Order: sequence, then structure tokens, then C-alpha cells
Amino acid sequence: MAELKNLKKQWEAIMSCMLCGDCGYAIRPAVGRYLTCPVKEALGEDAFEIYFARGRMNVLKSILEGKLPLSRELAEYVYQCSECGNCTEVCHMTQNENIVLNTSKWIDHVEVWDALRRDLVEAGYAPLDKHARLIEFMNKEDMRNPYGEPKSEKYAWAEGFSNIKEKGELAIFAGCTMPLRESDTLRNMMKIFQAAGMEIAYSKDEWCCGSIAMRIGDYDSVQEEMKHNIEMFKNMGAKVVFSPCAGCFRTLKKDYPEQIGEELPFEVKHITELLIDMINKGQIPFKETDAEPIKVTYHDPCHLGRHMDLYEIPREVIKKIPGIELIEMKRNRKNAWCCGAGGGVKSQFPDLAVEISKERILEAIESGAEILLTSCPFCVGNLQDAYESMGSEVQEKIKVVDIIDFIASKI
Repeated sequence: MAELKNLKKQWEAIMSCMLCGDCGYAIRPAVGRYLTCPVKEALGEDAFEIYFARGRMNVLKSILEGKLPLSRELAEYVYQCSECGNCTEVCHMTQNENIVLNTSKWIDHVEVWDALRRDLVEAGYAPLDKHARLIEFMNKEDMRNPYGEPKSEKYAWAEGFSNIKEKGELAIFAGCTMPLRESDTLRNMMKIFQAAGMEIAYSKDEWCCGSIAMRIGDYDSVQEEMKHNIEMFKNMGAKVVFSPCAGCFRTLKKDYPEQIGEELPFEVKHITELLIDMINKGQIPFKETDAEPIKVTYHDPCHLGRHMDLYEIPREVIKKIPGIELIEMKRNRKNAWCCGAGGGVKSQFPDLAVEISKERILEAIESGAEILLTSCPFCVGNLQDAYESMGSEVQEKIKVVDIIDFIASKI
């Protein structure tokens, strides 16, 4: 029998689950609450209890009571969860604004799922095959990224920019996904910094932040990465480290301090936090426009929103772009629908990830927007995959664009 040392720390949360089912069936349009679990909805009739939080909590109770062992079969179900955290938002949440429950959110489901994944890894039942390859690539000296590409490719995007320095107080953590999959967005980011007359520091010795391994539950494999990256920024003289990747931002700002047991020697920000400061100071020279406002909507990345409570700043950025009208989708902010890419779902279960994303594309079209903006490379990639799979009728109605690219097109 596995030790279950991580799950045992979540005993109170697990045993507190009342099995009411709101985490799978909360439909209250009058108060803006719609279906909760993206995995459950994407799987449709095939989604029995273990595919959403109530069923998982029931399984975890049996595991803690010694009635059910950890297994590889269980792991196959466990990793079909994006860890979006939407179940936590609805759990024990009264829909009467005059009632205040001190018990609200006593269960942090993402922390519970994380504990389960850690115990599966420590018991040898995880990571799953594709996840194991990602971690292997991340730790290879000539790669240091989960995509298995040469380390040198990760830094190619920064070539030719005179305002990128080796050292400085404002430093970027570019991550792996944007440099290797969405490098044009990083170059557009530098176009914005150039227009604002700003310099940033960037090291060609940056390693993967370790987010992918942590979300899988393999924390031991990222210890070297964390130490390396923290020391790297110290040597660069960084006082503020920012990332254009929502996953890297969450990992550096939340996971790193928790894992090392102390505050980082620098402040961590998301790119939108820099952009709003630059806009407020008049540093971004937007083109003037007399055209009809472009209707856009915004998708909240789970790692920015529910994980880090960063909802309003990206919206402030969008609202201050000239010639823009921001329209909200019916599910937004804390109730936002997940894109489906997080928690290792995209790498191990790509079809499931795309199926979840299709729902979000349709919701964006329903809002009446012409452009679906977001600020996470995983969301951008998965939403675009869904968009491309849905045919020309959908593609004529809306486009998926990173906020960085959208701003760059307006200067």
C-alpha cells in the first residue's frame, strides 16, 4: 500500500465533500452560473462520476480508508483533468448574496488533485507515457525544454533586438512554449518594448520553469531547474521578472516560493501587468482610429484567473486600446470555461483538450465578438487547434489572438 503522504495532508478537505454534485451539475443562468466541469461536458454520455470532482472525491475517500489502492488505471482517469479549478469556485457557494458562508472554499480542489498526482508519481503509477517524455526532455542538458528541441532553438527569437541586454533590473522569463511554438508573439512583444523605449534583460541560459512536471505531480524532477533559474536572475541583477506565459507566471510567483520555503529575491509579474503600466504612462504609441470599434472578447486563462486571481488587469489593458469594444462571454472571470489544455491534458489527451476548446470558441462567437483575445500560449495554441478543426464557417466568424499580438498590430 502506498504511503499516501500527500493525500493524508488533504484528509479534511476530502472528507468535507458532501457529494452534492454542484461541481458537475451547477446550472443557474439567472446568476451567471453555467455548467462547471469542462471534462465532464466534453466527454458527454461517457463521463461517469470519476470524470468530475464528486466522483473523484468519493474515490479518494475510499483510498484514504484503505478500501481502494492507487493504480495505473486510476492514473489514466486522474490525468484527464485540466486542474482548471472551476469546481472550487462553485463548491459550497451560496447563490444568495445575503448569505455569507464562512465555509466557502474550504476545499481547494486543485490542491487535492495535486496531492493525488504526487502520490501516484511517488508510488510509481505516474507519470503517464507522454508526460514522462516531457519531463525527460526538460531535464536533458542539451534541451531544457519539454518539446525535445535543441536548447539553442529556444533563444532564437531574441536575435537582432538591440534593447535586449544580458543584465538588468527588468528581466523576462520567456519559458518554452512561446519561444518554440509562438515566437512571433515574443517578437511582437519586443516591437512594443521598442516603441516604448524600454530595455529588458534576457539570459540564454534560461531553463524550463518546471510547470509541466509540477502539474503532473513530479516535484522532485524540478528542483535543479528552480535553483538554476533563481540563481540566474540573481546574477542578472533582476528586481522584476515578468513572463508572457500564464503557466510560467503561476509557477514562478506561486510554486517557486512554496517549494523553496522563502520569498524570491525579485518580484514576479505577468506581461499584462507591465502593459497596463506602459499604457497608463503613455509609453505605447497607439495609432489613432476613427473606424467603428472592433468587438473583442477575453478568455481568462485558468493559471491567470482562478489560480492567481488576475482578472481585471488584462481587461483594463484591452479597454484602453483605441477603437475596441470589450464584450464579455456568458462565462467569464471566476466562472470562465477552461480552454482544456492545462494539467497535462493537451499532451496526453489532445482530442479531449480540443473538444473542450470547441465549446469556448462557440461561446466567443455567441458573444458577438470578432476577435477572441487571451494571454496564455497554451490557451492560444489549443483554441487555435479547435478553431481550425471547426471548419470555414467558424473561421469566418472569429479569430483567436494573443493580447500581445493585438497590441503590436495597433502601433
